[in-house]
Amino acid sequence: MSPSRRFFRSRFARAGATKTLPVTQPGSSRLSRWAAWTTDRGPVWRFGLKFSGLMTVFYLVALTPFCDRLLFTYLEANAWLANCILHGFGQATWLDETTIRSARFAITIRRGCDAVEPSWLFCAALLSFPASARWKILGMLAGTLFLQALNVVRITSLYYLGMEYPSLFKVAHLEIWPVVFILAAICLWIGWVRGIWGPTHDATA
Repeated sequence: MSPSRRFFRSRFARAGATKTLPVTQPGSSRLSRWAAWTTDRGPVWRFGLKFSGLMTVFYLVALTPFCDRLLFTYLEANAWLANCILHGFGQATWLDETTIRSARFAITIRRGCDAVEPSWLFCAALLSFPASARWKILGMLAGTLFLQALNVVRITSLYYLGMEYPSLFKVAHLEIWPVVFILAAICLWIGWVRGIWGPTHDATA
């Protein structure tokens, strides 16, 4: 068994998520062997089902008009904060709803140019993992704040790239930053599981 598999299995076991494996005889049927295999992986199946369900709920809610209006307000807040940071760095920028403008460049923050999806990806992974509510809440708050701050860094960096190196803007916007956010969400979750934020000794199913 690989070290990573042993590690996560031990975490599920500490959370009380494992069950006693059924004993199978040499002549047992395929159904019995299948039951033993699924029981062995029961905690992983439960995690996968919970995670998939939460992500499905997110995408369904994201399609509603209310969520659309709420997201626009959120994008305006991101634009305002990024604009304040750019002012702090001496940029003569101004806001036009979700667009940051200057005499040299303009960047519009649209749906997808936010940290909502990776933040929910991270939160769904935490909610699906067997741990105490206290550490889930603390982990979600810390991780979400980090991802939101990272999103403001993304906006300001894209503004500078578009102004100084326009040839790199599209690559950074569509290829580099999306990967950075997904990796950040995954690394945050792994760090939380390993006990950086949520000690597993007090985890509950």
